[in-house]
Amino acid sequence: MASVTVLLLGPQAWWYRREDIVEVTSSKTVLLSVSYKDFPDGETYVRVPVDEHEFRGEDVLVVHSLAPPQDKSLWQLLLILDALSSLGTRKIAVFIPYMAYARQDKVFLKGEPVSIRVLMRAIALQGAKVLFTVDIHNPQTLSEFGGYAENLLMYELLKSPIERKAPENLVVIAPDRGAIQRAEALARALGADFDYLEKLRDRNTGEISLKPKSLNVRGKTAVIVDDIISTGGTIARATQHLLEQGASNVLVVASHALMVGNAGEKIYNAGARAIYALDTLPPKEGVKYVSCIKSAISKIKMAGIIDL
Repeated sequence: MASVTVLLLGPQAWWYRREDIVEVTSSKTVLLSVSYKDFPDGETYVRVPVDEHEFRGEDVLVVHSLAPPQDKSLWQLLLILDALSSLGTRKIAVFIPYMAYARQDKVFLKGEPVSIRVLMRAIALQGAKVLFTVDIHNPQTLSEFGGYAENLLMYELLKSPIERKAPENLVVIAPDRGAIQRAEALARALGADFDYLEKLRDRNTGEISLKPKSLNVRGKTAVIVDDIISTGGTIARATQHLLEQGASNVLVVASHALMVGNAGEKIYNAGARAIYALDTLPPKEGVKYVSCIKSAISKIKMAGIIDL
């Protein structure tokens, strides 16, 4: 291990409190921030703080989320990695709380790229040897990185706020079968049952409804869980159907709250009582956030790949 590890906050980590990071790192971890700006023509400039610290021969963990605008955030990260590589660092690790392009994990229509594969390879090409992220859409895509990569799940952090809002009679619901593992993880933390919604088509009218595969939600607080809230349409429909089936309340939980457009308004208008999310992205109105940075740093330390 290097004698000192630098924890370097990128431009898209501005909402994390430095005191939270200091609390879970050792005295030999140096906490610094990247400086950045946009040129008048819109091009991006970043600079690693070489005036504050000598990087040669040291391990560096870059914390930087690929928040919207995603292309700009990705470009910032690639420039930071290139700068660090040119300084002769020993090992570069990245912690990307929100991984953009993760949903384009295969070719859906002929002629499309596998965007997450391109992104992973670009990060590795610029010198990153270790990668951590939070609840990536498809964990199998981490194999495209080539180095050590780990997907961090932190649904246990959401247990307390959910229980404060609805202390009993809970059921955790995934909006589709693809999110069933997330529902299981949260249900395990809450000590609750879990299920997923299946689509049912009325043979006479053709109308589609959503209904839990096995569980009855009548009189219960339904906790809908998914990895990402984007436009909010899927979650709003799920909320409406669960309330129609007798759920007493609906809470919404996600790892990543993109909240595009009026997503929050859609979900609350559908009848949801609260939206909870990890702070993997900049804060948006209407979302109750749970900080994940201390837990993430602790999990990264436990991996034993980089000494913090």
